[in-house]
Amino acid sequence: MLLMDIITWEPKDSLKVAELYANYEYPKGIKIIDEWTDLTGYRTFIIYETDDEKTYASSVFPFMGLCRFETFPVMKLDKFMQLAQKLAEKAGEEKSGAEQGEDGKTSEEIFQQIENLEKRIERLEHHSFVQQEDVT
Repeated sequence: MLLMDIITWEPKDSLKVAELYANYEYPKGIKIIDEWTDLTGYRTFIIYETDDEKTYASSVFPFMGLCRFETFPVMKLDKFMQLAQKLAEKAGEEKSGAEQGEDGKTSEEIFQQIENLEKRIERLEHHSFVQQEDVT
């Protein structure tokens, strides 16, 4: 899985972070795609691949308490668009089969029943209000 970390730290901890990172080696099982630093300071971005949450945990452990990690699953946009199109097509196929409910009713029939129930509720609420109205 491809992940992106946004790593931040307090300005006062910059020297500690720099020293730790200078001697840091990523654990086996983490494939670094790229790393960037925020030129305004106190933030780093890393894109990497890993399949194992234990490997991820061991990669952030040395920095815990010193840095804050925000980790997101990411995907290249063109790859995501292809996946989204496939999922939309699949959902369209499932929707055409799902338009008829388990009891054989179509979506339109169900919506009509809901509308009728809403009208009945309005009439009952109005009737209840009229009965409670003070006529003195």
